[in-house]
Amino acid sequence: MDLRLYDTLSKEKRDFVPIDADNVRLYVCGPTVYDFAHIGNARPVIVFDVLFRMLRYIYGPDQVTYVRNITDVDDKINDRAIRDFPGLPLNEAIRAVTEKTAAQFHADVAALGCLPPTHQPRATDFVLPRADGKSDMVTLIQQLIARGHAYEAGGEVLFDTESMPDYGALSGRKLEDQQAGARIAVDAHKKHATDFVLWKQSSADEPGWESPWGRGRPGWHIECSAMSAAYLGTTFDIHGGGLDLIFPHHENEIAQSRCAHGTDVMANYWMHNGFLQVEGEKMSKSTGNFITIRDLLNDWPGEVIRLNMLKTHYRSPMDWTLKGLEESPKTLDDWYWVAADNKGGHPSNKVIDALSDDLNTP
Repeated sequence: MDLRLYDTLSKEKRDFVPIDADNVRLYVCGPTVYDFAHIGNARPVIVFDVLFRMLRYIYGPDQVTYVRNITDVDDKINDRAIRDFPGLPLNEAIRAVTEKTAAQFHADVAALGCLPPTHQPRATDFVLPRADGKSDMVTLIQQLIARGHAYEAGGEVLFDTESMPDYGALSGRKLEDQQAGARIAVDAHKKHATDFVLWKQSSADEPGWESPWGRGRPGWHIECSAMSAAYLGTTFDIHGGGLDLIFPHHENEIAQSRCAHGTDVMANYWMHNGFLQVEGEKMSKSTGNFITIRDLLNDWPGEVIRLNMLKTHYRSPMDWTLKGLEESPKTLDDWYWVAADNKGGHPSNKVIDALSDDLNTP
């Protein structure tokens, strides 16, 4: 059985060949748990659940490791904690926010028919060196400094983008083009306008960890480099996420991971799902079309929401409409009659053939 997947880095559909068929490894960027997950957050969860199921079908359920992280350190989380729990110390308030929202996320995606990943690490558990020796953010930053890819300036540790000749390959952004239009004066302590933060100082009212560079907290991108390496190694098979993460998040992940570990690649395949709109407009709270997964589950069964999401190919932009949602249960009713005749419980070859062609769910 040949599985073909579109790779964002090479910009072509390629036959999937795992590094080790007995240990197929997949990493997908998970939610920042400052609020209930919205329908846009549901798209990568459902898409990569289909991929997870396909990989398990092909290679065996015990031969696939799927990691999806939880980001529980973020300025939006800090703001929510101060708002909702003004009487608690900040670290306790942050934990109160993230425990509640992470639990709701897990419940919501389970209702959408998604299998739990093999590992769901929380970013805050991977900031400092760990007793089990798994990869952590502080050690990665130290490795980047030692290898000449990072430097201290203005109270921060920054990644030196010019130290990596092919920085920008994933997004197709040339370093010189980015610098030409950058507002260098805003961050005068940087060597180059495109350098990004690995570690930043924390004030007394911000969460922080003691590090070789003082009390502070990690930048956004270093989290996933640490957590993916902790469970999947320095090079693994597939990295996934939404289209909006290609730049700067995934671009910077690649830079950090490759330069810290001295590897040619971070992941062999990069997969990204397209954007989602609601009734033809960008979803936002200001326009009143912001829909959480929990809102939808109050009115629709999870399998209806899941089917409606998969009617559009994962790489295409999607317009989430009430009309489409209303049609999905009718389709499901017909399918349940057909599926009732499938005594063996195995999908047909036509289904597998379609999914093997870059998850062609439509």
